[in-house]
Amino acid sequence: MDIFFTDPNDVPLPPEEIKIRSLEARPYPDGQRIAVRFEITPFLQRPNLELAIFNKEEREVSNLSVVEAIENRMTFVMHLKEAEPSGEYRLKMRVFYSDLESFELGERTSAKAHEILEETGTTVASDEAVFTVPFIDEEE
Repeated sequence: MDIFFTDPNDVPLPPEEIKIRSLEARPYPDGQRIAVRFEITPFLQRPNLELAIFNKEEREVSNLSVVEAIENRMTFVMHLKEAEPSGEYRLKMRVFYSDLESFELGERTSAKAHEILEETGTTVASDEAVFTVPFIDEEE
């Protein structure tokens, strides 16, 4: 399968050389939605991506997974799973590859996709970004 990128001078890299070039999170005015943008280096093999947002108590309040990404630049809208989001949050991103042939059920009768990817995965890049959601007074 061919993967095409817009800049011919930006050479696709093997998995062990993949880097996260940029990662940003910007809250929408409603405070519930977060625009997430990132760019990774062009790749020869499709990577898996995990993004998660954590609140100040380090509780995960949103997550997103991409299996075998086809683009090296993406934008998503993530939704905070909190009744009244406000304050500082941390967005974590991980780029990884999985060797699915090495997965064995062992004594289990089944496994979920995220478990299989996690057990067979090798992280090649990670980054995080901090952002703040302002308090919204709905009585105003």
